[in-house]
Amino acid sequence: MARGKQSSKRAHRRVEVRYGPESPQYIGYSGNVSRSGIMIRTIRVFPPGTVLNLELKFPDSTFHLRGEVVWARDGSVQLLSTGRVGMGVTFHDTPANLLEYLDRMSPRR
Repeated sequence: MARGKQSSKRAHRRVEVRYGPESPQYIGYSGNVSRSGIMIRTIRVFPPGTVLNLELKFPDSTFHLRGEVVWARDGSVQLLSTGRVGMGVTFHDTPANLLEYLDRMSPRR
């Protein structure tokens, strides 16, 4: 798989994401989410290769997992809404209940 290319269909959902290398202490919001990863809109980014503890807060469920930063772009808070600021994170050992939840949100066709 080419770097930066997702193997899973992405759903554009706004989900609160708490994240951090030690504990989920920073807050951002998803630009999109898939079975394999998430784009986090945030001005607090970490370099590629950093492993993060994540907490995804959907309206009716919260999921805890780990992921690795694959790309990061920093910038001002004014650029957050454009999707040009933030980071892409691939999930590590995605919990089965999160995969099932995402499948229910965006059924495959």
